[in-house]
Amino acid sequence: MAQSALSTTGTFSQGRDNVEPTLAARLSASRRRDKPQLSCGLCRRRKTRCDRQQPCATCSLRGHPCVYLANQTSGVISRQTAGDTASLQDRITDLERLVLTLSSLPMKPKINTVGVTSIPSPTNNGDTVFDDRLETGSMRVSASKHQYVGSDHWAAILDSIADLKNHFDREEHLMLAESPIQSLDGDSNEDGVFGPQHPSQRALLLYGCRPASSMAEILSGLPPKSAVDRYVERYFSRLDLVASSSVHGPSFIEEYDKFWTDPESVPIMWVGLLYSMLCLAIVASDPASHRSEQKQQQLQIDLYREKLVQCLMMGEYTQGGQHALETFTNYVYIEFRIRDDAEKDVWFLLGLEVNLAKRMGYHRDPKHFNDINPLQGEMRRRVWATILLGDILISGQMGMPRMIRDHEFDTAEPRNLNDEDLNRSMVVIPKSRPETEHTTALGIIARRRILIALGTISDLTASLVPCSYAEIMRVDAILHKARMSIPPALQMKSMAASVTDSPQTIMARIFLSHMFYKGQIMLHRRFLFAETASQPRDTFSYSRNTCLEASLAMLHIQKVLDEETCPGGLLRMMHWRVGSIMNHQFLTATMILCSLVHRKHILNRAGEIISALRTARSIWMRRGDGSREAKKATQAVSIVLAQAGGPRFDTNLFVERDNFVAVSNNGTDNGHLTSSNKVHEEIGFDEMETIFFVETFGLDHGKRIDDIIK
Repeated sequence: MAQSALSTTGTFSQGRDNVEPTLAARLSASRRRDKPQLSCGLCRRRKTRCDRQQPCATCSLRGHPCVYLANQTSGVISRQTAGDTASLQDRITDLERLVLTLSSLPMKPKINTVGVTSIPSPTNNGDTVFDDRLETGSMRVSASKHQYVGSDHWAAILDSIADLKNHFDREEHLMLAESPIQSLDGDSNEDGVFGPQHPSQRALLLYGCRPASSMAEILSGLPPKSAVDRYVERYFSRLDLVASSSVHGPSFIEEYDKFWTDPESVPIMWVGLLYSMLCLAIVASDPASHRSEQKQQQLQIDLYREKLVQCLMMGEYTQGGQHALETFTNYVYIEFRIRDDAEKDVWFLLGLEVNLAKRMGYHRDPKHFNDINPLQGEMRRRVWATILLGDILISGQMGMPRMIRDHEFDTAEPRNLNDEDLNRSMVVIPKSRPETEHTTALGIIARRRILIALGTISDLTASLVPCSYAEIMRVDAILHKARMSIPPALQMKSMAASVTDSPQTIMARIFLSHMFYKGQIMLHRRFLFAETASQPRDTFSYSRNTCLEASLAMLHIQKVLDEETCPGGLLRMMHWRVGSIMNHQFLTATMILCSLVHRKHILNRAGEIISALRTARSIWMRRGDGSREAKKATQAVSIVLAQAGGPRFDTNLFVERDNFVAVSNNGTDNGHLTSSNKVHEEIGFDEMETIFFVETFGLDHGKRIDDIIK
């Protein structure tokens, strides 16, 4: 039998060697790699239908360069080795990078060959023109939604990294295939706490709220006066900037005392304002130590939010009566604060808020109108400054241009006055106090100065009209001037030098620095990978260095806040201030550093950048259970760090995961800890590396590292 088998094998081998040459040629020509490549690179990688236009519809829709490979005859193409085939994707990626770089370079003027011997190279940054139209942003299209974000948004930066984009596209497709309804409507965990997309967490004013039948029904939701007193005190102490812009303290106390004397005598919109204060006081409470306490706080927030919306509806807020805008502004802030991630509902509510403010004339300075007394006029300036801030930050968070432009308002900056400096009987508003005095309005003034500069940057970066690099530098000077105009008490200090300051003051300083770095990133990010054409000096080096330094500084702020908002930290009571707005910019900085590592543009800053990304990943990982964005950031940083090389496998990922499990479960969930630790015992690090890259780059869609860990 053995001899027969060997004989048969030998006969087959001999016959194969004698196949006629023409058949062998046909077999070789039929190999897939020798077929003409008619689809563009992106469509071939995504395995989608390509219309073979230049650019094709898919690339145009997604804002990516459309690159076709030049077809070559089989006679010219030499036989490729396995290594050459594996590097084909790398060459395509390099080609895409080259196209992106060339497309961002300024066009050289055409040479008139008659009477012209040479073209002088530019000697001034103003000669360099950058076309922002090349930065098209990112578009996501599905059966359930069409979603666009501008090029400055962290999601657009992530999409610019091909490997990360492919990974998350695959994740999204797998999630939709596994549970399309759950993916669209939101997830719920074992405790029944729903994510932001669940109906119970949608914006009540947009999706419908049961109207109240009477004033008595609305008042029935109030807790005892002793509890209301505590909540009102917390509102004024912990939400100082919100309170100082919405409420004049002494006037409110008078109205508050009158309310408890005859509750039904006050306007319904004032009751709504009171409910908004109670709700925000719960939001700013200390973190719940037990699950039951956390659920109780959530029930209170839901109740007070519902009563607030009922007051807005009963008071017909679109009429713009007394307290209407202040109550609505607080409501938008509540909807924003109860969400861990950016949500479109808040942005749509912001549009209502802006239109209501304009309808009520807040965009015009009160000096134009005799019917507005000095107290009302000064409070209107504070409210308008807060609306400007919300417009810049929330619109930017959604990747959208701002809604209010500089030429549309003339409302002046508030004066540096305490609430006690203002009263209803005054005829002339007092002069502003020196900015060395920390008043209730000082924080509003400082934020307004920075956000005016941010507005100029937002308009410039959102414009479809090409601008010169000199214009970029002019706006950069505006931003630095705004930072220098911040009052001394709110200039940034180290944490060591701030130990005697109040948490509110420290947080105000950090937030102002956060806004400054945000402006630097918005303004200079587009030049991160741009190259100077035929010039003796690097025109864009300042922008590259500025963007890198701002990104590192932003992640340092994230690290400081992560440390100081923990139990025992200086900012523990301000933990609630680290919301989706700040996290949005932390995400942007994270993605910028990821893109630098991915494109190998880290030069001599590699250690600093990698260290910052490791720290950021640890923070994102701890927040991953409650935030989709944090989970996405964790995966993105892990992929980039694994690609960056170093150890055989980025073992810190598992160390951080174990630490996160231990902290989040307080050492009580031994089963989960054991399951996580088994990875180290049962799977060697070489196998871990294989599993990681199989999952990351799609070599085997059926096996996921999360499944192995669990």
